[in-house]
Amino acid sequence: MKRPLGCLTGSGLLAGILTALVVTAAAIASSNRIFSPGPLRQTPGVRIGGIESHADLSADCAACHPPFWTGRRMGDLCLGCHQEVAAELEDPAQLHGGIAGPENCTICHLEHRGPTAALTDVGRFEFPHERFGFSLYAHQEELSHSPVGCRDCHTESLRSFQVRACAECHFTLDLAASGEHMLAFGPGCLECHDGQDSYGSDWDHNATAFPLLGAHNRIQCSRCHLGAHTLTALQSTPLRCVDCHRLDNPHSNLLGDDCGACHNPETWEDATLDHRLTGFALEESHAELECLDCHENRQWVGIPQACFGCHSDEDEHQGRFGQKCGFCHRPTSWSDWTFDHAVIGFTLEGSHAQVACEGCHTNRRWAGTPRDCFSCHADDDFHSGGFGTDCGACHRPTSWADWTFNHNRSSFPLTGAHASVACVSCHTGGGFRGTPSACAACHSEPAVHAGLFGTNCAACHSTSAWMPASYNGPHTFPMNHGGAGGNCRTCHPGSYGSYTCYACHDQGEITNKHSERFSDFSNCVACHASGQEGDGGED
Repeated sequence: MKRPLGCLTGSGLLAGILTALVVTAAAIASSNRIFSPGPLRQTPGVRIGGIESHADLSADCAACHPPFWTGRRMGDLCLGCHQEVAAELEDPAQLHGGIAGPENCTICHLEHRGPTAALTDVGRFEFPHERFGFSLYAHQEELSHSPVGCRDCHTESLRSFQVRACAECHFTLDLAASGEHMLAFGPGCLECHDGQDSYGSDWDHNATAFPLLGAHNRIQCSRCHLGAHTLTALQSTPLRCVDCHRLDNPHSNLLGDDCGACHNPETWEDATLDHRLTGFALEESHAELECLDCHENRQWVGIPQACFGCHSDEDEHQGRFGQKCGFCHRPTSWSDWTFDHAVIGFTLEGSHAQVACEGCHTNRRWAGTPRDCFSCHADDDFHSGGFGTDCGACHRPTSWADWTFNHNRSSFPLTGAHASVACVSCHTGGGFRGTPSACAACHSEPAVHAGLFGTNCAACHSTSAWMPASYNGPHTFPMNHGGAGGNCRTCHPGSYGSYTCYACHDQGEITNKHSERFSDFSNCVACHASGQEGDGGED
């Protein structure tokens, strides 16, 4: 039978139990100081409950390290003393609010590192610095060959920041640039800078409402933002040209404040203007002039826009045509002109449109020229004034031979056969006025009438033709006597001045019947006035 090992013997087990009891008693007697990894910080701080430093708690480890069986955490004991920190945990705007709690106090706050060691070391904690208005984005790189630490900026306390720390660091990096920047924008770095380089090397002015173009891109920021010590002041910088360049204005404010209407950002001298914006577009020869040709002595406003305002000395018409030169002349040159004659109420038509202006306007007399035909064409009137002076009543402006006359406008309308008769058939000898309008004046009475019917030809005849004729005047017999049916030749076979009844009535019979009483049988109407049998007193 093997003997048990020495540690498992009765004496060994007893020795182990005694040792554990001794250690436990020693730990209790020393308040667990036998487990301390090092001395506590002795530098005095804010007095809390009579305690000025953690070193004052060296005799009572349980003040910070609760027994495991209590369920309490070390952070609970921390906050029990540091009640100002416990209050911050409820406010996200405070240093510890939203990022700290009883479970993570020891991440940043360390002890047992010696009597003078710092209690705070945030190097192991990614502190959300941007929550407090300043990101560490632009300070992540090493400056002066050493990493940027909390104490580089928070020189006095992590709870406070002195803006002079910016200057002390950046003056070391670039004295000239930093000094110039501070002189221009003041020492309040945090008024504009947020650690993101929003207004630093990554700043793009062209992304704003005022892109830097031309000469603007070559000047220092302070030229426009001088005295802007805050972000609000920077953003309030005026954007109009005149706000910065009012003293550079050679126009004495006569052209208003819209400098960009003529000037560009490259240089003041390289100016241009869309002259149409002034209501006077530069066309043809006007566009070839230098500005000072019209704007003498750099007078930019009040320049007349009417032609006559600038060209009165060049008016060869001496004012006889008024001052509206544009009625005839174009802006190419004085010789390039045309005139719409219709605007004066005398449209040039036919041959008039082909006549040179001087053909009517002799001696260059433009105003007062007569408009009626006869005033110009009296010498061309072969009618010798017989038709008056209204040439346009017959003639057209193409040529004298191109004429027509509406006879219906006269007292003798042309109807029937008259409409197809040549004018000279009636107007003999070249005369048109005084031509008689009575039929008999042109149509001598035929011998057949023997003057019995007078000169009123129209009583029987129409303008269609002489024959057939129809008489509608007074008549002894009814026009349809004896069934004549209105045919005059039935009773008047030889002449309308004589008649015969024997064309219808047998003369022998009439003679036998009246032989006892009459001897002359040539004038029947002497007895038969109405043409009725028995109206001569017969039985």
